[in-house]
Amino acid sequence: MTAGRKRSDRMHAYRAVGYIPADSFLHRIDPRTKLLTVLAMSIAAFATTSPVRTAFLFAFVACLAAAAGLARPLFRALFLLLPLLFFIVAVDVFFPEETWGYVYFSAQVGPFSSVITSGGLLYAAAKGIRVLVIGGISFLFVMTTSYTDFVASLRISRLPPTIAFSLGYALKSMTALYDDLRNIMDAQRSRGLEFDRGTFIKNRRKLMALGVPMTISILHRARDVTEAMQSRGFASTARPTCYRPPRPGRGDLLLLVVLVLSVSGIAMVPV
Repeated sequence: MTAGRKRSDRMHAYRAVGYIPADSFLHRIDPRTKLLTVLAMSIAAFATTSPVRTAFLFAFVACLAAAAGLARPLFRALFLLLPLLFFIVAVDVFFPEETWGYVYFSAQVGPFSSVITSGGLLYAAAKGIRVLVIGGISFLFVMTTSYTDFVASLRISRLPPTIAFSLGYALKSMTALYDDLRNIMDAQRSRGLEFDRGTFIKNRRKLMALGVPMTISILHRARDVTEAMQSRGFASTARPTCYRPPRPGRGDLLLLVVLVLSVSGIAMVPV
């Protein structure tokens, strides 16, 4: 029962990383505005090493998700970042870039010197929350931006059609590849393969049962996409037009104002 519940939680997390159709204010925002928000939040997260300020940035992301009705899918998706989060925090705890404050532990590990200090713990906490901020705002962008709107916004920004299609297809393929992987795993389970038992090393041969079909599926998908593009005359004109290009509105201005005020206020928070 426990293994089945864990597998179900992982499947929900993978399912959450994809476009979720809705009519929230964040869905109606121009994709270019959301891209600017992702960039600004990422820069703000990298610009601070304070866990307090980084926590406020993550709170802003959580408020955006709650306002769009995507709080539960977002936190499910963040579970995918836990391995990376634990790795970054562990490295920064034992081998910190900042070593000020009280020393809790100090040792020589081969050629490396390991030390745990109060300043190092705060720095590691900031680095961990930074992963959640950047991952969270990126997940929100994927969840609220459809393939059609994203490509249309890139085209009217006078980006070359090939680059616009490539970026849009990369966004679209996340959901498609997940569906392929889920179908292959279900098919292999029906044949008696169990991926949830044993460690990664013990299951390395079973992973071939996923790798080979996934490779074939990707090759078939690439062929189908190529044929579809040729049949639709892709790149036959230098500047293709858009039937319904997205246009910024009041919601975009409101989001940018709130973003500037929030980031400016967080920057003035004492540490």
